[in-house]
Amino acid sequence: MDDAPEPSEPLPLRPGQGLLTARPALPLVLVALAAAATAVALAAPRFTWENAGLTVQHPPHQGAAALLGAAALAAVALSGTRRPATVFALAAAAALVALGAQRLVWRVEAVEAGLHERTLTGWTRVAWREVELVEPRPRSIRLRARNGTSITVATRTFAAEDRTRLERTIARRVREAAP
Repeated sequence: MDDAPEPSEPLPLRPGQGLLTARPALPLVLVALAAAATAVALAAPRFTWENAGLTVQHPPHQGAAALLGAAALAAVALSGTRRPATVFALAAAAALVALGAQRLVWRVEAVEAGLHERTLTGWTRVAWREVELVEPRPRSIRLRARNGTSITVATRTFAAEDRTRLERTIARRVREAAP
């Protein structure tokens, strides 16, 4: 007989002994979900070209994605024991709630009557005949009316061709409305 010792099999792991157990894995999964949902929420808006004009708005799934990310981070905050992580997760969740609400409400219409923008605070309308200044900036387009009302459309997430088409639509409408 051989006196060599039998190779021993590794001892089975008991619950809670693994490298990544269920308790620490859940917050990581929730943070990954929040990151993915945030990426979806930050996508470019949808442009709809109609006979009446142009409508720019975020699809509803972008707002819903931001709210899903907020819920995931709130769950991380509620399950956490470390105060700094909890505070950070709650702050990020609050920011995502605000982003989700903004995505669900925001809308810009360049129609025959003028440029209209809907935000969380309501509608702002500028008639084309009242526009005194159109100011294209690198990340936005700003219109100012004679009465001081202004609309600034953030264009940083627009595709280049969509921004160009919006600028041309605004320029054409202002030109057509000029006396």
